[in-house]
Amino acid sequence: MNLRGKGALALWNGIDPARRAEYDLWHTREHVPERVAVPGMIGARRYVRVAGPLPEYLTLYDMADTHVLSSEAYLRLLNNPTPWSKSMRPSFRGFMRLCCRRELSIGGGLGAALGAAVLADGPALSSSAFLAAVRGLTSQPGIVAVHLLVREEAVPDVPFTIGGDAPDFPRGGALLLEGYDDDALAACFSAVKAALEALAGTASGLTSYRLACAVDRDSLERLTPVKAPASVLHPETGTLSSRA
Repeated sequence: MNLRGKGALALWNGIDPARRAEYDLWHTREHVPERVAVPGMIGARRYVRVAGPLPEYLTLYDMADTHVLSSEAYLRLLNNPTPWSKSMRPSFRGFMRLCCRRELSIGGGLGAALGAAVLADGPALSSSAFLAAVRGLTSQPGIVAVHLLVREEAVPDVPFTIGGDAPDFPRGGALLLEGYDDDALAACFSAVKAALEALAGTASGLTSYRLACAVDRDSLERLTPVKAPASVLHPETGTLSSRA
């Protein structure tokens, strides 16, 4: 499942450890499917951190373009969360959201391993030197695809607070590196860091992730929905319990 759209939404977050299993269920069976059903969404992937400083989870949405995030259908979901979604928001930790255009993709396929670094603002993101360095990364044996995402500043952030403090990382874009194996990808990180030096210190947080789940629009009709746990909803009324 290549990235196919012109836009990408990258979201990082941690979660209250007491709700980690619930988060995985909610995110997989309710939250991501309702987002992917929005017109213009192509698919989504959730990754879990293996090692590195960025937050525990990375969710990557593939979009036709960044206008999807200002569409009526998307804003309706954002501003009218389900009871389960509303109950999960305070349990997030270190939430970070980047709406980006897909500047460059080299290589192909979907790797089970992912390397991610966040990039600062500045013209260096589109400089010929940096783009050449990015293109050269697929010559590394452990890297099957590289994606350069550049933030669209015109897209506003979410209009509400999500639990926990936001992490202090650059937010100009992201470099994503797909691989077939955690160790094989990690062995390429020295070459990745050398490429990032072309940004003169405006990149940070190189972190390795493992794919947990991926879904696209074509598979939505085959997904089986699940209900929120009884600890979140009153089973008789379907309303939020005191936990939220």
